[in-house]
Amino acid sequence: MKSIKLFLPLIIAAASGLAMTFQGAINSSLTKRVGLAPMSLVVHFIGFALSLAIVLAITGIPRVADFKDTPWWAFSGGILNVAIIGGVAWAIAQVGATSGISAILIGQLTTAVVLDHLGIFTLERIPAGWLRILGIIIMLAGARMAIQK
Repeated sequence: MKSIKLFLPLIIAAASGLAMTFQGAINSSLTKRVGLAPMSLVVHFIGFALSLAIVLAITGIPRVADFKDTPWWAFSGGILNVAIIGGVAWAIAQVGATSGISAILIGQLTTAVVLDHLGIFTLERIPAGWLRILGIIIMLAGARMAIQK
């Protein structure tokens, strides 16, 4: 049972990474046709409509009171999402999927190690030891090999 509790989130995370790669390539294609800002608007509008339908179907209309004691920074995900969608689509359009996703993954892993080390945003504090730093270095080397043409 314990391995399933660890395994399932990792499978879902991997599937999210797969979706992000497809999304980046698809959004890059749309960006080339309509431009970066219109692509972002359309993608976020569709995401909003789908999210609204899911929330209404599963939980009903959210209560404003439920959000009352939430810290301000907890709402910044929407702002970051605009930067992520635009940045991924633009980067992949410029350098291709392998180079763009490699840079994204290195940025994500490095940031994740720092966030875990500091234990901020309610994360459990996990020190950044030499093994984690070595993992980032190995990933950098792997990305370098992957982007060779």
